[in-house]
Amino acid sequence: MKNIIYRIAISVVIILQTAFMASCSMDDVELSRSVFIQDRTSPGLPEYSEWGYNTFGAYIDRVPFVSGEEEPAKIYVNSDTLHFFLKGIYRNSKTSFLFSIKGLSPAEYTELTMLNDTVINLKNIACKVEMNKNDTISVLNIIDGQIYFKRAQLLYVDKVANKTILSGEFRFRTFFRNEPVAISNGRFDVGIGYENFYNF
Repeated sequence: MKNIIYRIAISVVIILQTAFMASCSMDDVELSRSVFIQDRTSPGLPEYSEWGYNTFGAYIDRVPFVSGEEEPAKIYVNSDTLHFFLKGIYRNSKTSFLFSIKGLSPAEYTELTMLNDTVINLKNIACKVEMNKNDTISVLNIIDGQIYFKRAQLLYVDKVANKTILSGEFRFRTFFRNEPVAISNGRFDVGIGYENFYNF
């Protein structure tokens, strides 16, 4: 009888350890997944959130440009310039925006909290916006617009900073093929951590 109880106890411990290890690795996966909850007032776009849902969206002349299956955001810092990528799908084509902002140079992703409640005027000479559609890169001539980092907060896992969640809004007007175009209702809620932050 004691032998059976001992075997049951060992089995329970092994099952619990396996479940714990699986849940730890699943937590890492869950933190990187995208959660797309459609905005009722802006069809085709994710609703604005500050939970690290790893989504973004905007209208390009009323056609949705939204995050896809790939990593939706990356940041790299080079010298004194922060480069913020948003990569997704527009008219069934891979498309990305790159916002380059001079004067910002965080050394680590945890320092991105410096962006909390920061509005960047995209018309400013210290800013550059590029669009990449089907591997064709265009530097955009900005008529007016801004990117607003409403909230930059650290996400902790087991009391260790795992990611910085950047949430905010953007809008601007520019030209595509010499025609004025509006990028409106832009919103993002992305996690930036070791795997998508670079400083070189």
